[in-house]
Amino acid sequence: MVIGFLRTGVHPDNVLAYKHILGDKGIRVFAVAGSKEEKAEYNRVIRVYCMEDYLKSHWHTTDTAYLAACQKEYEEYSLWEIFHTDRYMRYKYNGEDADKMNICLIGFWKYVLRDSHATHLVSDAIIGAGNFMGMLVGKHMGIPYISGQPARYKNYYSYFSLDEGYRAVEYEWLQKSCYMPTDSEIKAAGIFVNNYISKKKQPAYIKNAVMGNKNPVRTALCYAGKIPHAYYLWNGRYKNKYNPCLYKKNLWEDFSEAFSRLVISRFFKKPDYQDDYILFPLHFQPEASTCVYARKYENQMLFLEQLAKSIPAGKKLYVKEHAVRQGHRPLEFYRELGKYPQIRLIGPDTDAHELIRHSSFLIVLTSTMGYEALMYGKPVFVCGSCFFERFSGARRIYDVFDEKKEFLNPPVQDRQLYLRQMAVFLKTVHFYTTMGEPLFTETPGRLYEIQKRSMEELLRFIDKMDRMAEESDENRIR
Repeated sequence: MVIGFLRTGVHPDNVLAYKHILGDKGIRVFAVAGSKEEKAEYNRVIRVYCMEDYLKSHWHTTDTAYLAACQKEYEEYSLWEIFHTDRYMRYKYNGEDADKMNICLIGFWKYVLRDSHATHLVSDAIIGAGNFMGMLVGKHMGIPYISGQPARYKNYYSYFSLDEGYRAVEYEWLQKSCYMPTDSEIKAAGIFVNNYISKKKQPAYIKNAVMGNKNPVRTALCYAGKIPHAYYLWNGRYKNKYNPCLYKKNLWEDFSEAFSRLVISRFFKKPDYQDDYILFPLHFQPEASTCVYARKYENQMLFLEQLAKSIPAGKKLYVKEHAVRQGHRPLEFYRELGKYPQIRLIGPDTDAHELIRHSSFLIVLTSTMGYEALMYGKPVFVCGSCFFERFSGARRIYDVFDEKKEFLNPPVQDRQLYLRQMAVFLKTVHFYTTMGEPLFTETPGRLYEIQKRSMEELLRFIDKMDRMAEESDENRIR
């Protein structure tokens, strides 16, 4: 077995530990980095494949006429659909360079997977074109892309997924096998739900200074940390087309957000809990939550324009701003929404749990506010791809304009069925993380335990995945 760990979701220091942990079992590892800076983060004993190095060596010999052949080979997706999932690549490259990027990404992954003799790729969920292409090329070569998604359960707990990463795969396996949770599992699920809503839990990233930028001191320190990057303006790093993350980077974006936050507050209103309202939570953008998992409605302004024309008369549409990176949207976004009399813009600091509790129902793209709303028994219409879209009380909508009649009859949650589904879901949540947080917060002994247990869970999932594939093949033969 040969496992490739991608820098997008696996910290380099963890990879070094995995080399020893998995090496004792005869499993080889390698790493995939996007840039030379990322490549330099790894210990020299780790085999690292660097996308920037590949792009540099192949860019000028790439024939853009080959793009049509690439599209035919991977016809299940439009290559442009994949390209535009990447918040760093899109809008930066001209037509010819964008063609080359598509071709080179495919070539890079073919080279990596063949040269490494990879059997599995492991990272975070798909967050952009770089690992999206890795998933797609790997799928054609029979190499699964495995991701661990934070499960909003306990610290360091995740569920495993495949392909694009939104599906809780083990949950789906258990549902297909008609698994019935035990009474104790159902009781534990009920306790978890009650604790979640009683404590009004919030995602951990809300407290992140880089994302939240609320505390003045932490914000100042965050910006101060960016000052050393100023020399990139004259050392050519922002002109390096082989490093999409930095290429044509807007150095002043964070500072303009700070100014914008002072202005946008005038657009927000306080909720009136006497209103009969539908709640829609905005997403931070650009981010995988929309670019990847809600590609059709990634343009939230377009989505809200359609939604404003589709909700039942007599109801308000409360649009809650996201709590992180306040000010990242252009002011025109808020001005346009303000033109719709049925839309009420709600400020980012408003209690999300109270908004959910008083709403008629929610319409979400992929927001975990939908996951939380189901805990309250609120109906949820899901317009993107997310793990809770099949829970009782949720209904998937593919076109809000054409399916507007659905909003007249929201789904009614079967509470017992929902708790059984939650019990099954929680059964598939495991102690697993590959991120960097434990590296800086845990003692060496505890850190090694986390790394070892994470790899044990990964191997357990791979073994189960192989057994499920064998059973599926046997069933097809029969």
